[in-house]
Amino acid sequence: MSTNGSTTYRLAFISVWTALLLACVFLIIYPIPGTPASITFSSVLLSSLTAPLLGPVGGTISALIFGWLAPYINPATSIGILTFLAPTMAVLISSLFLFGRWKEATAIFVCELLIWFAHPFAWYELMPIITWQYWPVLIFLIVPPIRKWIINAIVSRDEKRLPLALWCLAWIARIGGDVATGNNIAVWVLGWSGPAFYPYWAPMTLYYAVADTLNCIMGALIGTAVLLALKRNKIKVAIDLLQK
Repeated sequence: MSTNGSTTYRLAFISVWTALLLACVFLIIYPIPGTPASITFSSVLLSSLTAPLLGPVGGTISALIFGWLAPYINPATSIGILTFLAPTMAVLISSLFLFGRWKEATAIFVCELLIWFAHPFAWYELMPIITWQYWPVLIFLIVPPIRKWIINAIVSRDEKRLPLALWCLAWIARIGGDVATGNNIAVWVLGWSGPAFYPYWAPMTLYYAVADTLNCIMGALIGTAVLLALKRNKIKVAIDLLQK
């Protein structure tokens, strides 16, 4: 395939995938208590499949466009003018990790942590317990045997290991990018902090644990089916570039 043809294929793939994500913003899977915002089925697909399908550049472009347009299609996805940052960071971190740029992904995530803990509300009463979701992300990013296992399982599309590996990747994207960014926006920009908002944070830890876990499980199962189907039909996607 010529360079122009390859570029056209990538642009078309980005466009189609972004359109699919936007179509799925109408499918709400669970609300965010205490706010008008909701999590939609787009989050499931975004966190598990965007990085393997489109890679760091194409995936981040797709997530950025999606993040800008989604609030206009479904206002329930909006957390203000910075809504686009959460999905963009989700794909950026997960795709950098998957494509061997784990140091850059870790640096971004550490910055997210520093921004969070710099806010006084991060230390209010039981608020530190909500960060339990962050620590598995850090483990996936920096522990070499775990990191290599996840990447190799996804790149090889090993049927036995792929669901768990995609769950880990989805957790990195969902928690390390989407949730961490959204939480920082919530307390620093939207002012969702203090005693009035506290009941919707630490006391809801179990709710978010179940919701985010199921989110990533759905993504892993759907992602496994999609990636294996693409492999069987010899349709090339971004992770095929990692085969060597």
